[in-house]
Amino acid sequence: MMLRASSRANDLTLDLDVVRGDLQDSDAIQHAPELAALVDASINDLESLPSARAALVEATDEATMLDAAAVVANFEMMTRIADGTGTRHPADRIESMSDMFGPMGLTEFVSARL
Repeated sequence: MMLRASSRANDLTLDLDVVRGDLQDSDAIQHAPELAALVDASINDLESLPSARAALVEATDEATMLDAAAVVANFEMMTRIADGTGTRHPADRIESMSDMFGPMGLTEFVSARL
């Protein structure tokens, strides 16, 4: 929902392929492959995290890498808090997000409660 709102506010086309891990360049997201690699390493492959950080620094700068790492950490924290408290989306919010479930693979998660 936040990504969709941000895309609309900035007059950008939301490309869910990038969100799902397609490491292609994107007009809407500068350095998409390096950012996606950082996210993937942070979540799925901690051994590759140092090289993902280095690649993002090489493509941008250290401040950008630190900002990106902070965003990844914040989203991970929010997810853990929501899961830990059993938070559920209201029915009207679920309905407003339904067009993203398939393209983002949300129903494939073991914990999906849609």
